[in-house]
Amino acid sequence: MNSIPLWKLIGESIRSNAPCALLLTVETRGSGPGRPGAAMAVTKSGSTQGTVGGGVMEHKLTFRAHKMLEDAVTSPELAIYDHVNGNDNNGRGTPSGMICSGSQTTAIFPMQPGMLETVNLIISILENRRTGTLYLSGTGLTVTDSPAQETDEFLMTGVDDWEYTGPLGYRDTAFIIGGGHVGQSLANLLQGLSWNPVIIDERERNSFENPPSCRWITAPCSEAHSCIPDGCRSWAVIMTPFHTADAAVLESLAGKNLKYVGMMASSSKKAKIYSELLLKGVPEDYLDSVRCPIGMAIGSRTPEEIAVSIAAQLIEIKNRGRT
Repeated sequence: MNSIPLWKLIGESIRSNAPCALLLTVETRGSGPGRPGAAMAVTKSGSTQGTVGGGVMEHKLTFRAHKMLEDAVTSPELAIYDHVNGNDNNGRGTPSGMICSGSQTTAIFPMQPGMLETVNLIISILENRRTGTLYLSGTGLTVTDSPAQETDEFLMTGVDDWEYTGPLGYRDTAFIIGGGHVGQSLANLLQGLSWNPVIIDERERNSFENPPSCRWITAPCSEAHSCIPDGCRSWAVIMTPFHTADAAVLESLAGKNLKYVGMMASSSKKAKIYSELLLKGVPEDYLDSVRCPIGMAIGSRTPEEIAVSIAAQLIEIKNRGRT
């Protein structure tokens, strides 16, 4: 749902009077391939953006959306598919052709000319890295430019009586302290995921050849902590060029209430920094909570591979506890 190209395709279609539809996953049960909030744009001409789970189910949903657009259907409908093996279908939907078990409910919502203002607001929220809340029902699509709610909610009391409420925008911010090769690779990667990356570095953005398009704060490493707000939506990733700077940042973050603190370091570098900070009185339990060495153990070597390992760790922590 946070795909700017998806909403731009819908906006362009509305402006040019070209029929298009929004496909939005509003509920999954069991091992459904999609997740609530997964979205896809489908135009009558065959253009698409996004995904609601892929596979044969998505093919069926796309075909269904095309048929609605061809028949000039303006009322939204719910497509409920059960992911079952063969004809073993005991749910309230129809077989999807997938066997991952569970089921998925997807709203197929033909977009109308009067929705252009709402679509433009969505694009503005996403481009300016803000948050909002999206409301979709059998009667309309609305958005509020306000702090996003925490979870997706779906209520259905009848075939035509249903509503979905979901968060819009990037709620979690990853503060990357150090804008070198790995930091830039990580920022580029996180921009395509569910984080708002912010790089903090003593060097100016224009001192790099192709810096990422995310927010860049030029500040001394010793002041990085003042740029990072407390809260469960703040993630700190330390990877400055010097171990002394890493140590200073790590020390300054002690006592802050953050979702995640990680530091890129070898085992020997970690041991040296930790021993120095312990002597300075930095709490041992805080240092034990820091993810160091940072990232998942995937044998990464290049900046891009290291960025993947860090992003995977962030995803694992964020998704922990989800079913």
